[in-house]
Amino acid sequence: MKKPRTREERKKLMVRIIALIMAILMVTGMAYYTIYVLTSSVGAAETVTAEALDTSSLKNSGDVLISVGLNYGSSLTKSFGVWSDEGYTVGTQQLTEDRDFKELWGLSEQYIACTVDDNLEESSGNYVLASKKKNTDIGGWHLQVDCSGYDREELEELIDDSEDELEDLGLCLIPSYIDFEYTLRVGAFASEDDAEEMLEDTEDVFRRMDVEVVGPSKTAVSVIDPDRAEILFEFDCGAELELGLTAHEDRNGNTYMSTPAGNIYDGVFCFKRYDNGDVEGVQLVNILPLESYIAGVLPYETSASWPLETLKAFAITVRSYTLSHLNKHMDRYGFDLCNTVDCQVYKGMKEVNQRVLNAVLGTAGKILVYGDEIVNAYYSSSVGGVTVSAEDAWGDNKHPYLKAVETPWERYMTHNNGFWTYEVSPSALCDRLNQKGYISLEDAIEDVEILELAENSTYVKKLRFTDIHGNTVTVENTDNVRIALTPYVKSANFVVGLGSVEYTENVIIDDDYAPEDEPEEIPEEEAESIGGYSDGIESGYTDVDGCYVITADDIDRHHTSLWTNIVTGDGSVLYDKIDFFVMSKQNAYAFLGDEYKIYADPVEEEKKEERTNTKVVEEKSDDDTVYKIAYAEDEDNFIFVGKGWGHGVGISQYGARDLADLGYSAEEILYSYFTDVEILDYEDFQ
Repeated sequence: MKKPRTREERKKLMVRIIALIMAILMVTGMAYYTIYVLTSSVGAAETVTAEALDTSSLKNSGDVLISVGLNYGSSLTKSFGVWSDEGYTVGTQQLTEDRDFKELWGLSEQYIACTVDDNLEESSGNYVLASKKKNTDIGGWHLQVDCSGYDREELEELIDDSEDELEDLGLCLIPSYIDFEYTLRVGAFASEDDAEEMLEDTEDVFRRMDVEVVGPSKTAVSVIDPDRAEILFEFDCGAELELGLTAHEDRNGNTYMSTPAGNIYDGVFCFKRYDNGDVEGVQLVNILPLESYIAGVLPYETSASWPLETLKAFAITVRSYTLSHLNKHMDRYGFDLCNTVDCQVYKGMKEVNQRVLNAVLGTAGKILVYGDEIVNAYYSSSVGGVTVSAEDAWGDNKHPYLKAVETPWERYMTHNNGFWTYEVSPSALCDRLNQKGYISLEDAIEDVEILELAENSTYVKKLRFTDIHGNTVTVENTDNVRIALTPYVKSANFVVGLGSVEYTENVIIDDDYAPEDEPEEIPEEEAESIGGYSDGIESGYTDVDGCYVITADDIDRHHTSLWTNIVTGDGSVLYDKIDFFVMSKQNAYAFLGDEYKIYADPVEEEKKEERTNTKVVEEKSDDDTVYKIAYAEDEDNFIFVGKGWGHGVGISQYGARDLADLGYSAEEILYSYFTDVEILDYEDFQ
């Protein structure tokens, strides 16, 4: 064993350690939580976006195709505009099975719209059903030429041969794919009578060809030029096959299409007629490779400027969620996932930069696995220092890897909506609960009582409301509690009181903090049991003979088989986690004495006061917790004080960023939130 350093040497080294090394924050009841010091760092966000990147590698990573609803349900419209600089390929698209796209036709127009097949009129740049025949800008009635057996080349020849003569009559020629065959439609009429009249007038033009009048179809989609009010292509294969649209490659090799919202998408746009009796229109589904989809989620569920390790962790999380939720909306809408928070926020490639691309490709195919199932990798914005189990949130006991875990690294006091207060009058609270179906409450709420907290968590699992007449309602499961109180709470991690309530905050450590007093002498036998100091290493304590961890409460044996990189004065050294410990400001006093305890930063506390309209009075503080009392502006109102934003199950978005800032790798971030999981390749898992 190396000879221990002198007291003065230890003092100098410890001060450097406290300033430089990240926390190994361990908490009672958790197996382990270790902050790793890695070589990766957070740089400035790249300014190069997906439009200038080579994203072809995303398309070539595996053969899994994902279908995502972009325009569906109550958002359906009669027409949907699309932009592409280089034009389009029109084809057939399967929504199920192999999801094959097969080319039918080419279009050179940059701006097109896909619409219902009906009489349409222009309205504020969009096309809607014509209110009257005289208002029709694009008619839904056509002359259809029998082209049975024609292939694409033969149809092109027919159009070339007939174009001049028919255009002289003011008739447009519409290449079409109807009932799985190429055909030609002519004209766009506002009524069947108009179409019949034109058929009589052009009888000599079509000569021996069979021509019939066809009307609007509930399964047909028209591709139009909105500027010229002209139909470019028509498609109708019933409910068995849909119209697909892809963009031609641009100068960077991308095949992007833009939507009216300004988002850009890769893959295939699939346009399908949808009618459930209440809503009818053209549904838009984006079909694209799995890795392209992951890239289109990351910037919106995290941020393209966040640490690379956070983005990698969420690439694996999003991929796992995606593959474990395939067909989620298939029965109702005919696609896998929607593009909202009900599934995952997906807005395409607009915000993808090199950092996002690196995160996706660097983890391509990696998923979280528990036993023989892909992990339902739930996540929320922030959790406020602790997560909640899926069982306590939703009554879901099928996923033991979604347990409550403490997250002491999460700096929720600095996160947007990570800490919040809200007050509400007793009568307004009753009104809200009535709106959510709790109609047995008849009048102002007299009492709100927390009956039960979730296991190993501060989330409220059971909450009872009592009105002034003694009527009661009990809400169970944490996410039901959150939803019932959504205008007033952002998560179920809260406390509530009438007029005032006591709550706690974590302490935001001042990075310039350093102890002024000398630490007490460390007993020689304790130093030996922990291990000596490594010569020449200034950035960390890495002598591993003792295999112990220093925590805020005690010196604990550390048992885990995972490894880490420790950055030392000699470079990056690979260690098994049983072979090292790390000291931080938060846990230093367990090793050095009470002089190293951390207290609240008064400047930060003043800033917090300015961020709330609620009167707050600090009551007391201990080692690393601040206790306060929040007072409502009106003492007759209820006041909620809470932490976190979302359901609180699984991984925290902002918490994952905090871990990356502390030096955690993507794998370590995931293992910190999900219990007993593995990271495997999807191809190997299948």
